[in-house]
Amino acid sequence: MDAGYILIDGHSSPEELIKLIAKRRADSREPLNLLNLDDVVGKHRNWQRKLPTVAPYYAVKCNSHPAVLRLLAALGCGFDCASRTELETIVAMGVAPERVVFANPAKPVEALLYARRVGVKRMTFDSADELEKIARHYPEAEALLRIRHDAREAQLSLGRKFGCDPDREAVALLACAKELNVRVIGVSFHVGSGSTDAECFYAGIRRVMDIFDQGERMGTHMHLLDIGGGFPGANGRQFDEHVLCISKAIAEHVVGRSRPITVIAEPGRYYVESAVTALVNVVSKAYERDASGRISRVRYYVDDGLYDSFDWCDTQSNVPVLQEDKRDAPCLRSVVYGRTVCERDVISEEIWLPEHAVGDCMVFPNKGAYGKILGTGHNGFAPASVKVCLSRATLNYLCASAVKAERG
Repeated sequence: MDAGYILIDGHSSPEELIKLIAKRRADSREPLNLLNLDDVVGKHRNWQRKLPTVAPYYAVKCNSHPAVLRLLAALGCGFDCASRTELETIVAMGVAPERVVFANPAKPVEALLYARRVGVKRMTFDSADELEKIARHYPEAEALLRIRHDAREAQLSLGRKFGCDPDREAVALLACAKELNVRVIGVSFHVGSGSTDAECFYAGIRRVMDIFDQGERMGTHMHLLDIGGGFPGANGRQFDEHVLCISKAIAEHVVGRSRPITVIAEPGRYYVESAVTALVNVVSKAYERDASGRISRVRYYVDDGLYDSFDWCDTQSNVPVLQEDKRDAPCLRSVVYGRTVCERDVISEEIWLPEHAVGDCMVFPNKGAYGKILGTGHNGFAPASVKVCLSRATLNYLCASAVKAERG
């Protein structure tokens, strides 16, 4: 097994492994991401159980660690790719082109030509210019109209950048596609990354079905509904709320139509957010004092930050898990800074923590989404290393899938 992998047997667990790493001597530690593949398996089984009629196409941009991609491919997941590089990665793993959607409404010509060469037909568009590009360079493509449909609350709204106006532009773009002989097979939307608005999925699905009906009247017969991403990854209750709204919308507006409709989604954060724990170490600290000399705040500086393991768009969840030896200690107003000299490299702005010493380890759960993938190596710091842990059952499953793929 690869040196970066740790096998978890029946006498241990990822939680015990985290405790062991956190207690190691300070001079032998480095910043570390612990990736738990069994957590990813559990998320996939949960999706299959609760949303059996919605096929997941994992958003590669969220976390493209090879272990994650290989596991999801073995589990039969589809993939949402946004660039030629992501397409190349997934195609190189032997994933069938039918299990890939090129979900970028603004594609460079060279990426479009590559998709054509490898047979990835499904792709999104939201403008007449993109349709003309598809018609010229990939006329046999199967296009999905991307509409704008924003959640009321999301960490990152995508509607400002992508998606046509469903009321004023959708029908005109369907007519344009028909004129250009581009086959439109469906409609997609994305409510925004990290959405907490479950009800927006119900309204989005209902709106898409209206566009399907408008297309039917124009002679455009569509059969694919892509409800995008935005699913919570570390909050089971919120995910269940999403499930209820999506299932209700499918039952009321999709099932029973004259033409069967396939429903897919593009979850990213859902699959990987809770699978990664970031372990960082305090490398320096300082005190801020009030006029009487009392400590008003403790400044901690750690060996990781927003330029590596922590997501710029989600600083609210950067709360470390208190280790056992500190749970009964009094808490002080604190701030946790990342390791670069950038003033915006702040992991936790205002937080109450028991006092930590230089060399202590801080453990941050739920760091699997969009952190390392957006890391830049600012100031020349080496990226935090990644260790992958998995059970014997998951290892056996991966090995069996690899053998099956090798035999064709």
